[in-house]
Amino acid sequence: MSSLNKSLDSKFYEISKAISEERGRWPSSQGSNALVVVYPPKEEKKYLARVYETFREDYIIDLSKLFIEYIDNYGFDTFKEMYQNYKSTSVFVDIGEEETDLLKMILNEIEEAINLEKIPVIIRTGILYGTGIRNNHILESSLLNKSKKPLLIFYPGKVDKDLEGKERVYFLGVVKASDYRGQLI
Repeated sequence: MSSLNKSLDSKFYEISKAISEERGRWPSSQGSNALVVVYPPKEEKKYLARVYETFREDYIIDLSKLFIEYIDNYGFDTFKEMYQNYKSTSVFVDIGEEETDLLKMILNEIEEAINLEKIPVIIRTGILYGTGIRNNHILESSLLNKSKKPLLIFYPGKVDKDLEGKERVYFLGVVKASDYRGQLI
């Protein structure tokens, strides 16, 4: 059964079980202490409500709020001009640069959760579409190895079989996700 065919209650039971079993550290997690929860994009509101109910004591990282904060740091007009001039995703992520970009803001939030010994829970990942930031940018961070708790990423997508019959995850049901990921739920 594909992970998307489970009910909301079943999915959250599976998340709880995966956290207690430390599945984020299993070899199938490919070196990331992370659990990636794939859910139908049309059910975003239901999943967000349950996240806020279930993980209210943990560290919820709402990427839509970080995105707005990122733009506000520049001011809308400056950001718009930068984006029009570069016409690339380097406006959001520029690996190796000192200046804070959206990816660095996300990683800083994860680090804050780790320092507080809380589960970092990333939501509203659909905002990353078109930014050049992919799951592997986050999952390959050495921060995750320091954490005693798994990173939870709520990922709007769908699972389909590819031409070879292997299950593949498609971000927002459109873009093939990186095969480098944490434990899928």
